[in-house]
Amino acid sequence: MAENATPPVTRPCVHLIAGPTGVGKSAAATELARATGAPIVVADRLQCFTDLATTSARAGADVPGVCRHWLGDRTSADGDLSAAEATEALVALVERLASTHPLVIVEGGSISLLRELCDRRPALSWQLTVRLLPLPARDEYLAALTRRAHEMLTPGACGPGLLQELAALWRDPGRRLLAASVNGFEAVLECCAKYSLDVASIHEQDIPERVLNRIAELIAERHAEHGYLQHRVFTEIFESPVPHHGFGLGTLERAA
Repeated sequence: MAENATPPVTRPCVHLIAGPTGVGKSAAATELARATGAPIVVADRLQCFTDLATTSARAGADVPGVCRHWLGDRTSADGDLSAAEATEALVALVERLASTHPLVIVEGGSISLLRELCDRRPALSWQLTVRLLPLPARDEYLAALTRRAHEMLTPGACGPGLLQELAALWRDPGRRLLAASVNGFEAVLECCAKYSLDVASIHEQDIPERVLNRIAELIAERHAEHGYLQHRVFTEIFESPVPHHGFGLGTLERAA
């Protein structure tokens, strides 16, 4: 009788690393992926835009030896994914990867996407664990975000800088609403109005260092404001996550 019994279905193990912008989600996910060999799924709607790789922090996240997957490869001309569409893409991608990997890592900070995912959690077939990364002290947080803003404003090996990406969007009136809705871009637009800078050619202008410093500071301030909102929301929606106490690196390595 026992020989004919149906073997139990193995539920995929999914480990979510969530937290505010700029607190090290990608680094934490990368470290865990290297230790376990697990793939990473990026739960972020903005990072789907390949033409906004610098602004969305997608540029440079594709680390050699780590398999990182995004929810899609879109451009701003394709329009934004709704929270429901992004969650459907996330679930489908995780389930596809889980068919060949016993552990899948999800990293993300999209409020709308993770709220939608949390609402669907009872119906998911995953063993879901959640790690919420904390906020650092305010001064430390702002300093780190300011350094990152300066890096985003500087074109480098990863591609064009934030100013180039904004200018490209702004030259198409149909994409200006999207540009104005993005935290980094919104801060630059505010400075353009204050310092009489032409948005469509801002990447070609000789901007005084004091103005560039102010742009970086304002980008950091906007990201910090959003980070505190993310922290409050994630603490609320994952207040009673699937327990992760005792589910340390050793357990994850065994799962992988």
